[in-house]
Amino acid sequence: MRPGLTVLDRLERMSPEERRRFFESLPPERRQRLQERFEQYERLSPEERARLRRGLGRFRQLPPDQQDAARRLFSEFRLLPPDRRVMLRQELRRLRWLEPAERATRMDSPAFVGLYSAEERRILRGLLDLTPGP
Repeated sequence: MRPGLTVLDRLERMSPEERRRFFESLPPERRQRLQERFEQYERLSPEERARLRRGLGRFRQLPPDQQDAARRLFSEFRLLPPDRRVMLRQELRRLRWLEPAERATRMDSPAFVGLYSAEERRILRGLLDLTPGP
């Protein structure tokens, strides 16, 4: 693989037949996981794909220790029940738009603390630290 070329880049550039052969060459568990993720990516709108690519670009610019921290946070996030993931995604969008002082006030408020578990609040804080606002 060329430096800077991600698996996603490679998959997008492959013909359907090349993609099929690539997936078949992988161990079954990894194959399934990558196929599912690529199919999800293909279902995104062009705007959502562009946003995802920007996020991947920012991720790749992080130092290795921060990339590891981000991977752990996203793994923990994925383990949450689907309804809680939706709530956290929405909250993360709202918090990103706030000024830092407003964000701190919101996150320290009794209403916020009552809505989210300590684990969810920790995940939100971690994701906010890793992802810039608008």
